[in-house]
Amino acid sequence: MPDGDLTVPSTKLSFRPDIQGLRAVAVALVILAHAGVAGFAGGFVGVDVFFVLSGYLITGLLLEERVATGTIRYGQFLARRLRRLLPAMLAMLLVVLVVSTIVLTHFEMRQQTRSFPFAAAWISNFFFSFADRDYFLALQDHDLFLHTWSLGVEEQFYLVWPWLVLLFAGLKTQATDRQSQGRVVVAAFAIVLVASLVLSIYLSANLPLLAFYMMPSRVWQFALGSAVYASMHVAFDWRAETTGMKGRVVAWIAGLAGATLVIGSGVLLSPDIIYPGWYALAPSLGAALLIAAGRLSDRAAIAPILNSGLFVWIGDRSYSLYLWHWPVLILGLALGVSGTMAGTLVLIALSMALAALSYRYIEFPFWKGRFRAAIPKHVVVYAVTTIIVSVTVFHVLEREVFGDNVESLVADGYDPRMDADPRVYRYGLGCDTGHFGTQVVPCPLGNPSGERLAVLLGDSIGAQWSPAVSEIFRSPEWRILVLTKSACAIVDKTWHYNKAGGDYTVCTEWRNMVLDYIDTVAPEVLIIGSSATYNFAATDWVDGTTRVLERVAPSVGHVVLIAGTPHLSFDGPSCLEDPWRFSFRLINGDRECEEAITETRSDVVADYLRQSAQGFANVGVVELGGVVCPDGRCAAQTPDGVVIFRDEKHVTASFARSLVPLLKDRLETLGVSPAQPESDMIVR
Repeated sequence: MPDGDLTVPSTKLSFRPDIQGLRAVAVALVILAHAGVAGFAGGFVGVDVFFVLSGYLITGLLLEERVATGTIRYGQFLARRLRRLLPAMLAMLLVVLVVSTIVLTHFEMRQQTRSFPFAAAWISNFFFSFADRDYFLALQDHDLFLHTWSLGVEEQFYLVWPWLVLLFAGLKTQATDRQSQGRVVVAAFAIVLVASLVLSIYLSANLPLLAFYMMPSRVWQFALGSAVYASMHVAFDWRAETTGMKGRVVAWIAGLAGATLVIGSGVLLSPDIIYPGWYALAPSLGAALLIAAGRLSDRAAIAPILNSGLFVWIGDRSYSLYLWHWPVLILGLALGVSGTMAGTLVLIALSMALAALSYRYIEFPFWKGRFRAAIPKHVVVYAVTTIIVSVTVFHVLEREVFGDNVESLVADGYDPRMDADPRVYRYGLGCDTGHFGTQVVPCPLGNPSGERLAVLLGDSIGAQWSPAVSEIFRSPEWRILVLTKSACAIVDKTWHYNKAGGDYTVCTEWRNMVLDYIDTVAPEVLIIGSSATYNFAATDWVDGTTRVLERVAPSVGHVVLIAGTPHLSFDGPSCLEDPWRFSFRLINGDRECEEAITETRSDVVADYLRQSAQGFANVGVVELGGVVCPDGRCAAQTPDGVVIFRDEKHVTASFARSLVPLLKDRLETLGVSPAQPESDMIVR
């Protein structure tokens, strides 16, 4: 080789059972988090471990090839990656798609399979990023292919990294010895690492979805693994047999520290943090330390555990297990299997069985079996062809099986999902202030020249009562204004909202501006509604609501707090569309699309609101939980056929209007008389 070229030991990248064991730990953390196992909310860090491992292994393979051939055969590299990853993934995608047509409703299919063509083309991370699908919120939305975002990141890394390795390995330096040249390579990886990490931290604070999903803000984790390989195999030949007792001590310390960082991150982190940002450093450094410890000694710290047969077996199948576990969990949820420890264990066992079959009959044959000798260009052609065929199958199913021309959910011409006030919430005038807006946009209803003013203030749950408020205050003497911002509680408390990138300060700003506006317009009646699902402590609910009332009560005639209502555990319209598919989930119900409830969060929060209202003579509370879900049961529709929910939590405009007589009576009990001049307040 010419002087100045990098050289590395000529031995092939040896099998590391501890690395397979670390794969097992990573996939186990992910599964535990996705399955909702208590104590492992941060298990999503397993993906970070995979990224570091990929950087270490792929860089090792590329550097070895650089030594053996003087270059990197890009086509062969891509062909190997495609053989390794694509067949098993496409098999999973197609099987899940077909099974979904049986298990899910038409609406659920449309909602949960939109990412299919992007997943098949390795770009689902782009889809989730630009479709505004926050990972931690999307976990709740149950997209069947959400987990493929990380596979997209990896494949995009594979497209660019060989060129960077080739560039770094060919850098000309004054030094001619291997180790000095190796340090140059390490320094180059370090530059990429720092640049990407800075980008990740910046985007996490400003554009969190790009930070989470996109490869440039994740490549630092791959570069970290690459730097470990170059440091220990090239710049230095670090092994315990060459470093003696010092090496074994270092290996123990590194192993314990690495295990603590990885497992600790999986246990202590939660979806409420800004991620990746600085937090991703902990599991990534932990993975790097465990890799380094295993290189130094196969007996250091937890190395014997990672080297054990069970961990290696799971690690060998970790890719297939990662592919199958998420759709199995989601489809299990649709069938009502999850939710209990026994159900979760059954779904995890099924995932492992499918992973074993996938590994044996799909993954291994293409990776190391009879298909490994396929000509690279043929592999690429076959890969492109199968992707095109898969996407075509998806679009055929979308059109023929669960397309837009399906039968009406309840009756011809009626879709409960669109049964909302078109003037207020998202569907018409766009009066709802978006997640990133602070502008106050009063939506005028009623008589614009009315002498009396009623204001409805709230989040989307509060806004759902606008059809009823319009009916109650329909007299020409009334002017109505609706002020709403989704996910923004009318409670003086800033809360963490992942979709907004962290603390929902935009909500706080909007709420303060709205309260100032209300003080200016001084309505005769102010109706406030918020969801009961915000994760506030009891004192935050009471004190935060009290502070809001202290600001508005002096300038408002009557303040009415409408407590949040119970939610369904399933999508109401979907159940009405295909009730048999919900029979497993609703097995305890004696009627279709119905479920029993105990004390709900709405009951608890209603009590907090009553505590807040006690100190104000002109404030009362209306609690509708027992009306929406009477006799301890929640249903998708009333016995006389009125659809209650347009999803799992928002009531339909039709149902809200059906409550007008009851609401009117409750308001009059509180002293609010829409058809008459103002009367004295009666506090309940």
